[in-house]
Amino acid sequence: MDVEKIAQETCHRGFLKLYRSTVSHALYGGGMSSPIVREHAHSGPVVAVLPYDPLRDRVILIRQFRVGAWAAGSDPAPWDIVAGIRDGNESAETAARRELLEETGCAVLGYETIGEFLTAPHVSSERLTLLCARVHAFDGERQCGLPEEGEDILAASLSIDEAMAILAAGDFPLWAAMALQWLQAHRTQLKTLWGGDVPCKFGG
Repeated sequence: MDVEKIAQETCHRGFLKLYRSTVSHALYGGGMSSPIVREHAHSGPVVAVLPYDPLRDRVILIRQFRVGAWAAGSDPAPWDIVAGIRDGNESAETAARRELLEETGCAVLGYETIGEFLTAPHVSSERLTLLCARVHAFDGERQCGLPEEGEDILAASLSIDEAMAILAAGDFPLWAAMALQWLQAHRTQLKTLWGGDVPCKFGG
């Protein structure tokens, strides 16, 4: 679809940038639309990763304060998977290793790319790379995060059934739900390929 940018202004510049754009776009019936005004948020590319231990058949989920969940009237600390904004030209895999260590204390032993997605194209330019990472799961829970960044994260090692029960209960972030459902579909294959002691990359 052809789009003509007529004007754009920055409405806010903080953790997120908010832009107001005036555009005209091609119509399916031919011609161009009249100018319309739309706003969108921009945060840069992000990565989200589901940590999975194929030997113990466990995943690691995290909880931390999420302003959007709080503003929506939901649990202000919903269960989620590890996620973060990529720094500069950092690759998704490098960002995943950094975020996984910061938010769970676990190292990446292998990974599979689930896919790349636009998280909310009606209001955001955010582009997500979603991964599943092989890890050695710990027992129970641990407190993680970077206090200097205002992070207070609870990381928990859960069975697949426990994680799917959390998903079924609702108020679960969309990318985390996609990752868990992908794992359910590929679990047997991952356990076969990741079942040994030597780290490997699925499909590589």
